Amino acid sequence: MSFSRGDVEERVEDRAENVEERLEDIPSSYSMPDLEDMTIGTAKEFRLGAVFLDIAGFTEYTSNQDDEDVLFMLNLFVPEVMELVRDYDGYFEKNTGDGILAYFGAGDDNTAIAHTVLEYIASVKTTLADYVNPTLEDFGIEPISIKAGASIGDVYISRIGVHSLNRRTAVGITANVASKLEDKADSNEYLVNHGINEYAHEGDSMWASHLTDEGSFSTYRWGSDANGWEDAHYYSFTGVWANTDCSNL
Repeated sequence: MSFSRGDVEERVEDRAENVEERLEDIPSSYSMPDLEDMTIGTAKEFRLGAVFLDIAGFTEYTSNQDDEDVLFMLNLFVPEVMELVRDYDGYFEKNTGDGILAYFGAGDDNTAIAHTVLEYIASVKTTLADYVNPTLEDFGIEPISIKAGASIGDVYISRIGVHSLNRRTAVGITANVASKLEDKADSNEYLVNHGINEYAHEGDSMWASHLTDEGSFSTYRWGSDANGWEDAHYYSFTGVWANTDCSNL
């Protein structure tokens, strides 16, 4: 089989025509659709909280550990944070190898979304400190540190790909902001956008008191007035469940 410009041109033209038709009127939705219920190329709009969560210093960690120990750690940690996504009625988009991207709050109001995002992060931190890292140490494996970025906003969920090679993908500045905050976070640091802070305080969330203003995040454009906040402050989140062994964080 060889590369054919004619075949590529025809596929791209046909796909552009089909996608234009399918995206002509994107509906708002309150219930996350199953992948099989979406036509490839279609999309739905949601108000969601996005969380990027990653193992801090993963490259250095893997260079200092046996491959078997790294595999043990990943198979212990990543499935558990995925289970927590399900516990909070969230939706898992992808596993990046050493981290995950998940969404929360389909059909909820802003206050509930902010609370769920913060409670999920607190639960991950407690799970790491009290269960995952102690188990790694029991098996003689180096414990891990994590970091995260989270945001709230409008998200388009689309089924992107071709037959047998496709997945549900989130598109929009909300995911971008969460990713940028995760990149900025240091080990054991959890950063959230202005919206999560705003709605957590409006709803008097039990986690609101654990948010600290870290100032302006001027190295990234957070989007237009229509889909973001002009005030591009970000906030660190230090909340964990009571009686958590914070020496393991």
